[in-house]
Order: sequence, then C-alpha cells, then structure tokens
Amino acid sequence: MKKVVILLPLVPVLFLILLGCSSGPSPEQQAREADQEKEAHRQQADFRKTLPPVANPGQGW
Repeated sequence: MKKVVILLPLVPVLFLILLGCSSGPSPEQQAREADQEKEAHRQQADFRKTLPPVANPGQGW
C-alpha cells in the first residue's frame, strides 16, 4: 500500500515531463534544418544557372 501512495503523486509529474519533452524540435535542430533548407535553395539556384535558356518561356509544346 505504501508503494501505491508513493507512486500515485509521481504519475502526473512524469506525464508533465514527457509532455514537455515532446513539445517539438530543439532550437539547435531548428537552426540546423533552416541551414539545410537554405543550402538546398542555393544548390537549386546554382543548378538553374547551368540550364540552357528557354526559347519561349511560358509557352506550351
């Protein structure tokens, strides 16, 4: 019975800790993802520069 009395108050505390941990990515992770996105955009822009010009942009086949 003493174990139940000791464990019962710990359940909400553990729940709150788990809830706080699942709030989202850390600021470091967000910064890393933003850097990766910027790099991807830069690579796409560099790739587009290597493509030949289009004769009639916006025109269908």
